[in-house]
Amino acid sequence: MKLKDVKCFCNEFYRRFSALDLHPLQLRYIETEDSVSVALIKHDEAAGIEASVTINCDSVRLLKINCFDRLDSFFTFDTPLELYTNLLTLLLMCCHASGIIISPSEAINTTLGKKIKTWRELVIYICSLSPKEQATIVVQENHQNALKFLKTTFHVDDGMLVTDGFYKCKIKFKDQLELVRAVLDSLCAVLKIHDYIINPFAIEQNP
Repeated sequence: MKLKDVKCFCNEFYRRFSALDLHPLQLRYIETEDSVSVALIKHDEAAGIEASVTINCDSVRLLKINCFDRLDSFFTFDTPLELYTNLLTLLLMCCHASGIIISPSEAINTTLGKKIKTWRELVIYICSLSPKEQATIVVQENHQNALKFLKTTFHVDDGMLVTDGFYKCKIKFKDQLELVRAVLDSLCAVLKIHDYIINPFAIEQNP
Protein backbone atom coordinates (compact mmCIF):
# COMPACT_ATOMS: atom_id res chain seq x y z
CA MET A 1 0.00 0.00 0.00
CA LYS A 2 1.09 3.57 -0.57
CA LEU A 3 2.08 5.39 2.61
CA LYS A 4 -0.58 8.08 2.17
CA ASP A 5 -3.26 5.37 1.91
CA VAL A 6 -1.88 3.63 5.00
CA LYS A 7 -2.00 6.88 6.95
CA CYS A 8 -5.57 7.55 5.84
CA PHE A 9 -6.64 4.02 6.77
CA CYS A 10 -4.93 4.09 10.17
CA ASN A 11 -6.46 7.47 10.99
CA GLU A 12 -9.91 6.13 10.16
CA PHE A 13 -9.30 3.00 12.24
CA TYR A 14 -8.05 5.11 15.15
CA ARG A 15 -11.16 7.30 14.97
CA ARG A 16 -13.49 4.29 15.02
CA PHE A 17 -11.62 2.30 17.67
CA SER A 18 -11.60 5.40 19.91
CA ALA A 19 -15.40 5.15 20.12
CA LEU A 20 -14.98 2.06 22.32
CA ASP A 21 -14.89 2.40 26.11
CA LEU A 22 -11.14 2.49 26.78
CA HIS A 23 -11.36 4.00 30.27
CA PRO A 24 -9.08 4.71 32.12
CA LEU A 25 -6.91 4.98 29.01
CA GLN A 26 -7.33 6.68 25.66
CA LEU A 27 -5.88 6.33 22.18
CA ARG A 28 -3.32 8.68 20.70
CA TYR A 29 -2.59 8.88 16.96
CA ILE A 30 0.91 10.03 16.00
CA GLU A 31 1.94 10.67 12.40
CA THR A 32 5.52 11.10 11.19
CA GLU A 33 7.03 11.44 7.74
CA ASP A 34 7.41 7.69 7.13
CA SER A 35 5.09 6.01 9.65
CA VAL A 36 2.17 6.32 12.04
CA SER A 37 1.69 5.08 15.59
CA VAL A 38 -1.39 4.28 17.63
CA ALA A 39 -0.80 4.23 21.38
CA LEU A 40 -2.81 3.61 24.54
CA ILE A 41 -2.03 6.38 27.04
CA LYS A 42 -3.19 7.39 30.50
CA HIS A 43 -5.66 10.28 30.71
CA ASP A 44 -3.71 12.02 33.49
CA GLU A 45 -0.23 11.38 32.10
CA ALA A 46 0.23 12.69 28.57
CA ALA A 47 3.57 10.93 28.20
CA GLY A 48 2.54 7.70 29.91
CA ILE A 49 2.32 5.22 27.04
CA GLU A 50 0.83 1.90 28.13
CA ALA A 51 0.99 0.15 24.77
CA SER A 52 1.85 1.11 21.23
CA VAL A 53 1.94 -0.15 17.64
CA THR A 54 3.70 1.52 14.74
CA ILE A 55 2.81 1.15 11.07
CA ASN A 56 4.65 1.98 7.86
CA CYS A 57 3.78 1.23 4.23
CA ASP A 58 4.00 -2.56 4.56
CA SER A 59 4.41 -3.63 8.20
CA VAL A 60 2.92 -3.34 11.67
CA ARG A 61 5.16 -3.61 14.72
CA LEU A 62 4.12 -4.01 18.34
CA LEU A 63 6.41 -1.63 20.24
CA LYS A 64 5.10 -1.92 23.79
CA ILE A 65 2.58 -4.02 25.69
CA ASN A 66 2.01 -4.78 29.39
CA CYS A 67 2.45 -8.49 28.96
CA PHE A 68 5.21 -10.99 29.73
CA ASP A 69 3.94 -13.64 27.33
CA ARG A 70 5.95 -14.32 24.21
CA LEU A 71 4.01 -12.71 21.40
CA ASP A 72 4.48 -12.21 17.69
CA SER A 73 5.35 -8.54 17.36
CA PHE A 74 5.96 -7.98 13.64
CA PHE A 75 3.47 -8.44 10.80
CA THR A 76 3.52 -7.53 7.13
CA PHE A 77 0.58 -6.53 4.93
CA ASP A 78 -0.13 -5.36 1.41
CA THR A 79 -3.92 -4.98 1.44
CA PRO A 80 -6.32 -2.86 3.53
CA LEU A 81 -7.99 -5.97 4.96
CA GLU A 82 -4.65 -7.35 6.16
CA LEU A 83 -3.88 -3.98 7.78
CA TYR A 84 -7.32 -3.99 9.44
CA THR A 85 -6.71 -7.51 10.76
CA ASN A 86 -3.39 -6.52 12.30
CA LEU A 87 -4.64 -3.29 13.86
CA LEU A 88 -7.77 -4.91 15.28
CA THR A 89 -6.08 -7.91 16.86
CA LEU A 90 -2.98 -6.09 18.15
CA LEU A 91 -4.91 -3.21 19.71
CA LEU A 92 -7.32 -5.65 21.38
CA MET A 93 -4.31 -7.50 22.79
CA CYS A 94 -2.90 -4.20 24.04
CA CYS A 95 -6.21 -3.32 25.68
CA HIS A 96 -6.52 -6.69 27.41
CA ALA A 97 -2.92 -6.49 28.64
CA SER A 98 -3.73 -3.09 30.18
CA GLY A 99 -6.85 -4.41 31.92
CA ILE A 100 -9.39 -3.06 29.43
CA ILE A 101 -11.70 -5.88 28.43
CA ILE A 102 -13.33 -5.36 25.06
CA SER A 103 -14.90 -8.28 23.25
CA PRO A 104 -13.73 -8.87 19.68
CA SER A 105 -17.34 -8.76 18.47
CA GLU A 106 -17.85 -5.33 20.04
CA ALA A 107 -14.64 -4.06 18.44
CA ILE A 108 -15.65 -5.46 15.05
CA ASN A 109 -19.13 -3.96 15.26
CA THR A 110 -17.74 -0.55 16.20
CA THR A 111 -14.93 -0.41 13.65
CA LEU A 112 -16.94 -1.83 10.74
CA GLY A 113 -20.16 -0.04 11.63
CA LYS A 114 -22.07 -3.28 11.17
CA LYS A 115 -23.70 -5.60 13.72
CA ILE A 116 -21.93 -8.93 13.30
CA LYS A 117 -22.61 -11.82 15.68
CA THR A 118 -20.62 -14.76 14.32
CA TRP A 119 -17.49 -15.55 12.33
CA ARG A 120 -19.72 -16.58 9.44
CA GLU A 121 -21.45 -13.20 9.37
CA LEU A 122 -18.02 -11.55 9.38
CA VAL A 123 -16.91 -13.51 6.32
CA ILE A 124 -20.18 -12.85 4.48
CA TYR A 125 -20.02 -9.11 5.21
CA ILE A 126 -16.39 -8.71 4.14
CA CYS A 127 -17.08 -10.62 0.93
CA SER A 128 -20.02 -8.31 0.21
CA LEU A 129 -17.57 -5.38 0.01
CA SER A 130 -15.87 -6.65 -3.14
CA PRO A 131 -15.15 -3.80 -5.61
CA LYS A 132 -17.87 -3.12 -8.19
CA GLU A 133 -15.46 -3.74 -11.04
CA GLN A 134 -14.91 -7.33 -9.88
CA ALA A 135 -17.31 -10.25 -9.88
CA THR A 136 -19.59 -10.54 -6.85
CA ILE A 137 -18.35 -13.09 -4.32
CA VAL A 138 -21.10 -15.66 -3.75
CA VAL A 139 -20.98 -17.19 -0.26
CA GLN A 140 -22.92 -20.40 0.33
CA GLU A 141 -23.88 -21.79 3.76
CA ASN A 142 -24.84 -25.32 4.79
CA HIS A 143 -26.49 -26.94 7.82
CA GLN A 144 -23.11 -27.74 9.38
CA ASN A 145 -22.39 -23.98 9.69
CA ALA A 146 -19.72 -24.15 7.00
CA LEU A 147 -19.20 -21.50 4.34
CA LYS A 148 -18.08 -22.01 0.76
CA PHE A 149 -16.83 -19.22 -1.51
CA LEU A 150 -14.15 -18.81 -4.16
CA LYS A 151 -13.74 -22.60 -4.34
CA THR A 152 -12.82 -22.79 -0.62
CA THR A 153 -14.77 -24.09 2.39
CA PHE A 154 -14.47 -22.59 5.89
CA HIS A 155 -15.54 -24.69 8.88
CA VAL A 156 -15.01 -24.34 12.64
CA ASP A 157 -14.99 -27.46 14.78
CA ASP A 158 -13.67 -28.24 18.27
CA GLY A 159 -11.35 -25.26 18.60
CA MET A 160 -10.00 -25.35 15.07
CA LEU A 161 -10.64 -23.41 11.88
CA VAL A 162 -10.37 -25.71 8.88
CA THR A 163 -10.31 -24.48 5.30
CA ASP A 164 -10.40 -26.86 2.36
CA GLY A 165 -10.49 -26.59 -1.42
CA PHE A 166 -8.52 -23.93 -3.26
CA TYR A 167 -6.92 -22.83 0.03
CA LYS A 168 -6.14 -25.42 2.71
CA CYS A 169 -5.17 -24.77 6.33
CA LYS A 170 -5.86 -25.79 9.92
CA ILE A 171 -5.54 -23.19 12.66
CA LYS A 172 -6.13 -23.91 16.35
CA PHE A 173 -7.65 -21.19 18.53
CA LYS A 174 -8.34 -20.97 22.25
CA ASP A 175 -10.55 -17.87 22.47
CA GLN A 176 -12.70 -15.54 20.40
CA LEU A 177 -9.85 -13.19 19.51
CA GLU A 178 -7.74 -16.03 18.13
CA LEU A 179 -10.75 -17.25 16.13
CA VAL A 180 -11.25 -13.79 14.64
CA ARG A 181 -7.57 -13.60 13.73
CA ALA A 182 -7.63 -17.07 12.15
CA VAL A 183 -10.75 -16.30 10.12
CA LEU A 184 -9.49 -12.92 8.89
CA ASP A 185 -6.02 -14.24 8.06
CA SER A 186 -7.50 -17.13 6.08
CA LEU A 187 -10.02 -14.85 4.37
CA CYS A 188 -7.19 -12.50 3.36
CA ALA A 189 -5.27 -15.45 1.90
CA VAL A 190 -8.23 -16.64 -0.18
CA LEU A 191 -9.01 -13.15 -1.47
CA LYS A 192 -5.37 -12.60 -2.42
CA ILE A 193 -5.27 -15.85 -4.41
CA HIS A 194 -8.19 -14.57 -6.48
CA ASP A 195 -6.85 -10.99 -6.75
CA TYR A 196 -9.60 -9.38 -4.68
CA ILE A 197 -8.52 -6.25 -2.80
CA ILE A 198 -11.20 -5.36 -0.27
CA ASN A 199 -11.19 -2.25 1.89
CA PRO A 200 -13.41 -2.78 4.96
CA PHE A 201 -13.96 1.00 5.15
CA ALA A 202 -14.68 1.42 1.44
CA ILE A 203 -18.41 2.16 1.67
CA GLU A 204 -17.96 5.06 4.10
CA GLN A 205 -14.87 6.44 2.38
CA ASN A 206 -16.24 6.18 -1.16
CA PRO A 207 -20.02 6.65 -1.09
